[in-house]
Amino acid sequence: MNGKFLKSISCLGLLVACAIILSSCGESRTPFVGTYISDETIADKGHIQLVLRDNGEAEWSWGEAGKTTKFKWRVQDNRVWLYTTTGAIIIATPSDDKKQLSVDMTGEWHEGCPTDKCIIFTRQK
Repeated sequence: MNGKFLKSISCLGLLVACAIILSSCGESRTPFVGTYISDETIADKGHIQLVLRDNGEAEWSWGEAGKTTKFKWRVQDNRVWLYTTTGAIIIATPSDDKKQLSVDMTGEWHEGCPTDKCIIFTRQK
């Protein structure tokens, strides 16, 4: 009887440890939840609207082009990681006050965002 009890306690402890580890993955999304609009128009087809929802879903809508792309998103290393349904990852770097996000559209990692390949989004109220 003691052997079964100890195994049960061990399994419960393992489950609690796993739950703690999984809950600590990623950072809080709360500071970034909201609607952002690109500062510049893109290819003369209007502004891009980026909506980050608190449930980890996001939507990127491109003004006059009428195109919408859905994403999943999370925060890691104080950056917003957008995951497309096809497996691409887009990383947005926030300003210190978290009112702007800069998105490097080169498809390569840069410490800063190249000005000619960067989309700056400003948070709306």
